[in-house]
Amino acid sequence: MAATSDNPIDFSANFQRYEHQVVARLGRIERALGAIRGAAILPAAADQMRASALAGTVHFSTLIEGNELPLIEAKRAAAGDLDPTSAAKIELVNYVEALRWLDQQHEQGDLSITPEMLLELHGILMRGLGREDSDFKPRHEGAWRDGRAVIPDGVGGIAHEGAPPTEVPARMAGFCEWIASHEERLDEFPPTVLAGVAHYAITDIHPFANGNGRMARLLSSAVLLRHGYSPGQLFCFDGYYARDKTAYIGALRSVQERTLNMGWWLEYYLEGLAQEYERVQAEVDELSRLGLSGADPTQLKASQQRGLSALAVQGVREFSRRDYQTVANVRRAAAGHDLDDLVSKRIVRRKGRGPQTRYALVRASDERRGRPRRWSPDRIQTELEAFCIGRDEWPSVAAFKAAGRTDLYLAVTRYGGVEHWAEQMKLLRR
Repeated sequence: MAATSDNPIDFSANFQRYEHQVVARLGRIERALGAIRGAAILPAAADQMRASALAGTVHFSTLIEGNELPLIEAKRAAAGDLDPTSAAKIELVNYVEALRWLDQQHEQGDLSITPEMLLELHGILMRGLGREDSDFKPRHEGAWRDGRAVIPDGVGGIAHEGAPPTEVPARMAGFCEWIASHEERLDEFPPTVLAGVAHYAITDIHPFANGNGRMARLLSSAVLLRHGYSPGQLFCFDGYYARDKTAYIGALRSVQERTLNMGWWLEYYLEGLAQEYERVQAEVDELSRLGLSGADPTQLKASQQRGLSALAVQGVREFSRRDYQTVANVRRAAAGHDLDDLVSKRIVRRKGRGPQTRYALVRASDERRGRPRRWSPDRIQTELEAFCIGRDEWPSVAAFKAAGRTDLYLAVTRYGGVEHWAEQMKLLRR
């Protein structure tokens, strides 16, 4: 009898529950999430973080697959301002639509992991990318593949071959049944672990003629969203994979190399989640320490919320009137009135006079304890210069970790981002 979705092929996930490394990462995730959920920041600040996370997710997930359009294009796609005039731009626009579709399904209570859901999501992700003169044809959009899936190893061999096309529907049905059954045992299988298994499963079965990597990352995000692990949609998990693509591919391939044991992959995957949750925690912690969280939003004008949130999310602590005018999108006179009002509310501190006047965001903890922020641009610059001596390329996440400098890496991502600091250090990024 042919394998069909009516005759599911059992799916299994082989890993030891739970080794110390996995338990440690799960603990980090829960601690960071607890802090994020309990933080109070202005709605405008959350909007800024959400927009940044959306653009980053679109940019990094497509970058992994070879889309070289810059981040600014992903920002335009996220804002609905990108005209899909090329395949690369269509990919960005589609990715935004796929993420928004997941959000809508979640809001409606319909975000269940089923074969039908995966096919519809793939159709949105790949709409308009099929070509009759290519291996990925229009009929493959939103459909299981009907041919072989061979992944080369880069040296003339085969790194992995997906399931035979005749088995794909049955294997995907079996996988969805596995997810559904384990969602009833979240005390044994946390959503973060299920998301990691789902991520790997798509890359292993390779159910689509194209777009499997993007679908794997979308599905893992969908599992997290479904179980409340994406509060506020403030996260960009895909930057972790894009920053060191070799490590990402190596972690996925380790499952086959270790006789289908997912242990190493789950360690890698959960480390990425932990780092992103901790990065967002640091960001909302910084926002909550500013006078912003103590301010009554109803006492601040929309332009003030917009301007202060943009500056805070970007990690800016000191700025000029012109800087504020730009991010708040107001005229010169209005910027002056806004800043005078913020000074009177002790949300902003004025420094200097005349044309050289600068403004600084007041952090509540600074006023209470007189403590300076631990990381400053000067300190990051100094420590990066020492860390990068002898390097021509930007160090990988693994390099920071191996040197015991995860703190420096998190400071880099928190204040300016990797692209900014790589440019400052004049180091190439792989």
